[in-house]
Amino acid sequence: MSEADLLRQRAESLLAMAIKAREQGQFSSADSLLAEAAQFSNEADALEVAQARSDRQSQEIHEPARRQRPDNPEKKE
Repeated sequence: MSEADLLRQRAESLLAMAIKAREQGQFSSADSLLAEAAQFSNEADALEVAQARSDRQSQEIHEPARRQRPDNPEKKE
């Protein structure tokens, strides 16, 4: 499981706790839990964006080398 997935799981747990707190009339606690859940969710999004950029950059680095390879590696005379 990725770190982003773990952060989302934590956000879901906090959201469930926030809903329960709100149902019990603990509005201040619910708001705090909701804010914390949003923070975890935002961190997960940021990690996924950073990973996608890293993957794309890695692919771009290797792609020019592939294009420069000759189509036919046999010796031409």
